Amino acid sequence: MVAPGAAAREAALEILRATRAGQLFDAARDRAVMGLADRDRRLAQEIAAGVLRNRRTLDGRLRAVVAGRWRTTPADLRDVLRIGLFQLTGLSRVPPHAAVGTSVELAKARHGQRSGAFVNAVLRRTLRAPASPARAELRTTIQVLAADSSHPDWLVARWHRHFGPEGTQRLLEHHRQRPPLWLQPLRWSAEAIAVAAQDAGFRVEQRPGFSGVMVQARHLRDVPGFSDGAFVVQGPAQSHFIEQAALPEGGRVWDACAAPGGKTAVLARRCRVIASDRTAVRLGRLRDTVRRTAAAVPLFLADARQPPLSAGAVDVVWLDAPCSASGTIAQHPDARWRLTPQRLARLASLQAALLDGTQAVVSSGGMLVYTTCSLEPEENAIQVDRFLDRHARFRRERPDVFVFPPDSGADGGYLAVLRAA
Repeated sequence: MVAPGAAAREAALEILRATRAGQLFDAARDRAVMGLADRDRRLAQEIAAGVLRNRRTLDGRLRAVVAGRWRTTPADLRDVLRIGLFQLTGLSRVPPHAAVGTSVELAKARHGQRSGAFVNAVLRRTLRAPASPARAELRTTIQVLAADSSHPDWLVARWHRHFGPEGTQRLLEHHRQRPPLWLQPLRWSAEAIAVAAQDAGFRVEQRPGFSGVMVQARHLRDVPGFSDGAFVVQGPAQSHFIEQAALPEGGRVWDACAAPGGKTAVLARRCRVIASDRTAVRLGRLRDTVRRTAAAVPLFLADARQPPLSAGAVDVVWLDAPCSASGTIAQHPDARWRLTPQRLARLASLQAALLDGTQAVVSSGGMLVYTTCSLEPEENAIQVDRFLDRHARFRRERPDVFVFPPDSGADGGYLAVLRAA
């Protein structure tokens, strides 16, 4: 007989395994929870996201108990321990016996009886140990900030240089908050979305300056209207970027890295949009959004570094470039662990190639709109400065826009609007 809640813990473990292998959290979650009851689906997401947001803190407590055995503990068994400890320390509604018992059974199923005994002993010893492990090894302010907020040292050090002590503290505190869903109306009005969400039991808020609706829900599909194309996910920063770009009504727009397609659907309300992405999987996600929202947008598979369009074919290229996603860490709990200095350098190189490739299809007098959801200068203003040095026919149309997450209360990002001669 399967223990109550076992399916949710299995799914959480699978989400963690998939993100460890490089999959994005949302895709890993959707695959792992498929077919689960709503209650188990929500619990699986809450556990997996909680482990990722608190991984460094959890690991500190577990290492203090396991000591030298931590390095030789299999990766998925470490995740089982994290799942158990997160429930014990972060989910007060889960009884301790259930948190320990389900973790033990999970370990047994994956690694046998001895591993179950190991997990049982470690979790019980961890509960008896001091809540704050020894921190003698944390010698600097950066290390303390990073440990307390469960972020990599190198990333916190970067932010400390760029945003200063106060800005970094505010950003790390922002990442502790459970983010809402920011919904941009498409086929329903904002009022209709708000009423339906409230009737379904969700807390709803409409903020001045944001045309959409903020809903406290864990999963998009839980919100009434999703399957009807009532809305897309689009936060204040992205909505602000579309307003600030001021695209010509009826203009020919190529959304060059378009998946998952929320921006595409919004742009299609005022422009003639074509949209593409580089892989069949991403194109499938884009197609799903376009169908759901009934947007009239031709779609095609393309690597934007080598556009299948002729020179001057469009009035606007919107390049929402693949990036570090460091402006969306509150929304995407895996982002902080996927990013490394090496990956950041590879992304900056990719962004440069995408800019060089897409600029050729912008018509004379047209626009190249470059956006990221990154906070990192080499992906943002430095990237654009270098592009302008290489391509003299472009100039900045207006001052760049940078959105800092604590200021917006949502995700951050960057916008540059470039005009072709």
